[in-house]
Amino acid sequence: MFITIRSFRHCWMLGFSAIVFAQSGETPTIPKGTQVTVRTLDSIQSKQSEVGQSYRCTMDSPVVAEGKEIVSKGADCVMKIVEMKSAGKLKGSNELKLVVSEIRVGSNLIAVNSEPTEVKGKGKGKSTGLRTGIGAAAGAGLGAVLGGGKGAAIGGGIGAGAGAASAAMTSGPEIKVPPETLLTFVIQ
Repeated sequence: MFITIRSFRHCWMLGFSAIVFAQSGETPTIPKGTQVTVRTLDSIQSKQSEVGQSYRCTMDSPVVAEGKEIVSKGADCVMKIVEMKSAGKLKGSNELKLVVSEIRVGSNLIAVNSEPTEVKGKGKGKSTGLRTGIGAAAGAGLGAVLGGGKGAAIGGGIGAGAGAASAAMTSGPEIKVPPETLLTFVIQ
């Protein structure tokens, strides 16, 4: 019963705002500098995404300008990826830049511009250091067994190089943005 009443109220409010906007003859605009928070509906995974790809989201709070609600909480909106950056060979992290490209205002889905919001993955620095250290230790151990002290030094250097090369050949951890994640954007 609660869900039905709430759904009816939400539909009534959307219908009422569509009537008001239709009567005024113009679609209101979201003022520049307005901060909007959206809730993702889709999962975003960097390894399965590309620049220009769109994702569904909803407004987490209403947008009010000059004392009037322009966009209601829960209104549909669309984000898209505008830039993807891979981690460096030995350090850094993967990055995604997202923008809000459309927001439902009344019954219309309007185009908007927002400043990009950056989502970063975990860095590679710790992983590179760990691989280099493990490679050095393994190489030193093997060198000591085969060639004594001098062999340990040579093996350690070779092992460290192999560990660093292994880290350089792998990409950083994938960025995963699960559904229901809150992201904040500023309208331009």
